[in-house]
Formats: sequence, C-alpha cells, structure tokens
Amino acid sequence: MSENKKYTIVVKRQRVEVSEAVYRAYHKEREAERYQSKLIRQNELSLERFREDGVNIDYLIVRVQPDIVDKLIHQEKLEALWSALQSLSEDERLLIDEIFFNEKSKSQVARSIGVNQSTVSRRLSKILSKLKNLMEI
Repeated sequence: MSENKKYTIVVKRQRVEVSEAVYRAYHKEREAERYQSKLIRQNELSLERFREDGVNIDYLIVRVQPDIVDKLIHQEKLEALWSALQSLSEDERLLIDEIFFNEKSKSQVARSIGVNQSTVSRRLSKILSKLKNLMEI
C-alpha cells in the first residue's frame, strides 16, 4: 500500500516528490523544531512575549513590586533584630531563647532559673523594651 503512496514536501513554494525516508526525516526534524519552539515559548519571560500575548506588564510590575518591598523590609527587620539580640547580655539572651525559640512558658523558665513567674515577666518586659529601643521601631 505504501508503494502507491506519493510523498511530497514543499521546497521554495513548490511541491517536490520525495521518497518515504526523506519525507519522514524532513517531518521528524520539523516536529522537533516545533517542539523546541513550544518549550522555549512556554518558558520565555520577555517583554515582547507579554506584549504579543496581550498581558498588561504594568499591572504585573505593580502587583509584584509590593511583594519585593515587603520582603526587603522583612529582611531589614530580621537583620535589626539579630543585631539587637547580639547586644543583649548572656542572661537576657537565654531568657529570650527559652521563651521564644524553645517555646517554654514563663513559669517553666521561672522554675528552671529559681525565681518566681512575676520576676521572669518583669525581666522579659524590660528585655523586650530594650530590644525595641535597639531596633528603633
């Protein structure tokens, strides 16, 4: 059946009869090129591509920008907190570490250091006030 079938490709706007092997090789290459173009197009993030697709890039910039600003502000606050924590005394850092990072209650911390809970609360309040001043919030 394939013996009667004619295979043609278009070369310089004219149909040319070719063998089945040439026909299949030609179309295999064309499909590979199309597939590669499709992959590139799917992963391409360019201004021209957005314009071609009718995407309003100004909207995207406005929408993404606050996220970036928020991340930068958050990073600055973390750096300020880290710096402020380094300025605390060893005992102050230990209290902060136990309550906030080890998630111990004030009464647990009070028992472990041998003072009452109100003393721990008072010390914590002073330390947090000191941190606030150091961070200039």
